[in-house]
Order: sequence, then structure tokens, then C-alpha cells
Amino acid sequence: MRARLPVSVLFFALICAGAQGDLRFFLDEGLDFTGSTFGVQSGWIPPDTMGAVGRDHIVELINGTYRVYDKNTGSALAQSSLNVFWSNAGASRINNAFDPRVVYDPFSERWFASSVDNGAAANNILLAVSNSDNPLDGWTGFAIDSDSDDSHWADFETLGFNLDGVFVAANMFDLRDGSNETRAAILAVPKSDLIGATPTVANATLFQDIALSGTGFAIQPIVDLDNSGMPQGLLAAYNTGSGVLKYSSLTGSVSSPTLSTGGGFIAVDPYAEPPSAEQPGPKQDIDVADSRLSSNVVRVGGSLWGVQTVESGGRAALRWFEIDEATGTAVQEGLISDTELDFYYGSIAVSHDGFVAVGFSGSSENEFVGSYVAFGETQGGTTLFRDPQLLHAGVASYERTDSKGRNRWGDYSATVLDPYNPRTFWTFQEFASAEDIWSTRITRLDITRTPEPTTLALMVLGLGGLWLQRRRRKT
Repeated sequence: MRARLPVSVLFFALICAGAQGDLRFFLDEGLDFTGSTFGVQSGWIPPDTMGAVGRDHIVELINGTYRVYDKNTGSALAQSSLNVFWSNAGASRINNAFDPRVVYDPFSERWFASSVDNGAAANNILLAVSNSDNPLDGWTGFAIDSDSDDSHWADFETLGFNLDGVFVAANMFDLRDGSNETRAAILAVPKSDLIGATPTVANATLFQDIALSGTGFAIQPIVDLDNSGMPQGLLAAYNTGSGVLKYSSLTGSVSSPTLSTGGGFIAVDPYAEPPSAEQPGPKQDIDVADSRLSSNVVRVGGSLWGVQTVESGGRAALRWFEIDEATGTAVQEGLISDTELDFYYGSIAVSHDGFVAVGFSGSSENEFVGSYVAFGETQGGTTLFRDPQLLHAGVASYERTDSKGRNRWGDYSATVLDPYNPRTFWTFQEFASAEDIWSTRITRLDITRTPEPTTLALMVLGLGGLWLQRRRRKT
């Protein structure tokens, strides 16, 4: 007689098949709260929305303010101005700090932060490390001269790390009369020096006066979530109109690196620079800057993932891409766009099991600036995104112009994978919370995988059979 599998075993097999087979996923908003607000915690425009997540805490570091939140409740645990943050860390600022960045390194279990100070004049790159995995235990900071001959000043610094080091890059604008030659600077600091008992930057290396023809503008040091060591990659949007990204690298040891800028040109689809973003009413359109890589580029599974703002169909849109770092070739790319909405200031996070989240701002002639996310999954080497999802709607028009007459918004955002939960993402975005008022919005996004209807029906039948079998045994 042919042996039969018990219904309980059949049910377990169906569960396993469902867990590994063709499943639907749902993106659930978890914790969702307003962080900082213009005129309350910060008086800066734009805020340069930036944050990171650790084991138990959330750190928000933006123009004008530093805040720490409880990761489970969103309640604020600590707050200071950005300037006081750097003073408390022991960094000797020249003047106001701005353009802040913060990352959490799950491998060393430390937080790293950066800024620059004293805009449009000889200035410093500011770098800090937390004293433990708890940001409330304090930070140790350093001020590093951005240019030894003070011919240029550092702006729009970017931050990354790998197993061996922490890296900062910056645009360097000319201070010399009659000259307008923009260059770049790259700082490499051994991570072991920063996380040691007495943090130091004594073995730091600063590459100065780097020609943009070799690196591109607004270089992003890679945030290496594979925890690989040297060499350290850097990526820039070299020429978006011609369809070229530019890869550079730091080779050798982190305490004595060599900068390599030869080659590294990566072909992608060409796009025009993005237009300003629409908003309701007569107020000036929202400035979306340009196609630079404004937010973190992350390394996951040997691939570099990034996002930039471009033009598509007369709207601001987001081009995302995956680059094979070993071969320097584009594996895949795509657009997050809408015929009736502008999308801008995107940031990307990727999990090792193929989930991708892109957070960004969105608006139109009929919609105030709000917070959005687009969520995708990679299967068989192809990433498919769902339609963008509105996380938090703007409620009023916004206009805060700078000295150049631009209605500033951004200049970047942050979206990160939870380092202790591979099915949770966090996004730090911005929305118009009242007329001419920006607020930041911090949102946790949880992935729930649910079986396809057919698999679910089989599972229900299995449960029913198991119940009947138990009933028969009882009788």
C-alpha cells in the first residue's frame, strides 16, 4: 500500500513552499513621526535632511540641529544646535557648521558624522565618531583644514566607510580673485584610529586640489555594507547629459592610500538636467538643484546602488542604478517618474536579500510637497518597483528663497536599511507642514511577505484537513 504523508507534514510543506516560492510583499508603515521644523528646531534653509538608525536610537543631523530619538517610540531623547553638537564633540569650528551627514556602521557599532564650517571662506572639514553604539554617550570630533593654502573652501561634503576607513569628499570652490576653478578634496581616516580608546586623525590623508576632470562633481565615497576593505570606491555623476558616471578609488593601505582617477567611466542612459518642481498656487517652483549624486551610494553584494534627479517628460524624476563594481559596468537602471508629479532629492537603501527602497520628495500643480517612497524587489537580477507611495502629504505652499533667488528645498535626504532588521527600512524626508514651513518626517517601513492567493488557499485547505484529522482521532 502506498504510504501517505500526514496532513500536518503536508501543511508544513505548503508553508515552506510559500516561504520560498512566488510571494507577494506588502510595505507597511510603522513608526512615522515629524522630526524637526523650521522656526522651531532650526532656522536654516534648506535643512539638508539627514539621519541614520542604530540598535536602539535614531540620529537626525540637519542644518541647525542635532536630535536623538528612541527607535521604538520616536520620542526625542536629546537635542542641541548643530554648532553645539560639534563644540560638545571637541571640534574647533571657525564659524557655523553646515551640510551635515551621519551614518551608522553596524560592523564597528559606531556612528560617524561630518560637516563643513565657515562657508565661502577658508574652512574645515569636521569629522566625529560616537563614543559607543549609543549616541547619548557622546562624540569625539575633529576639525581638519580643508585646504592647506586656503585657495579653496569646502562645500557639500559627503561621507562613506568600509572595513578599513572612514572617508569624506567635498567640492572645493575657488577663493582667489578672478579665478573660478572648482576642484575636489578627499579625506581618508583609518577606522581603527577613530574607534580606538583615544580617537585620533593623526594618520589621516587629505588629497587636495583634485581636478574635477578626474573625479566629477559631488563625489560620493561608497557606504560599504559588504564590510570589504581597501580599495575604497567613490562615484560621481560625471556627465548626465552624455550618460556617464565616474568611478574613482583609493588603493593601498588606508593609512597611506593612493588616489586613482584614471578611467572609471561608466555608461548609463543620458538624461537632461531636471526642471524645477511644480507646486500649487502662484509661489515660485521648488528648486531641485541638479543631477549630482546628492545622497549615499551603497555597496551591497558587490554592486553599487545610487539615485539621482533627472528630467523625464518635462518633470523632475529619479534615475536609480546598479553598478557592478568589479567590472565598472551598469547592471541595470530605471526611472521612478510620473506624468503628473515631480520627484526629487531621492535616497536609496538596499538589503542583501534583494529589497530596495527609494525615499524622496514629490509635488505637482495640485499637490503640496510631501514625502514619498518607491519600493522594489530584485529577482533573477531584475529589480521591479511598485508605484510610488505617498507617506506624508504636504499641507501648504512653500517659498523660502536664498541670495540667488532659488526656492531652496533639500539638498538631500536619507533612506537606510535597519542594521538589525533586514526587513525594515527607514526614510528621512521633508514635507511642507505649514505655509513656507518645512518639517522633516521620519518613517519606518516594514516588509511583510504574504503568499499568493493560490498558495494561501492551499494553506487553508491544509489547515482544514489537519483540523478534520484531529477531529476523527478524537472521535
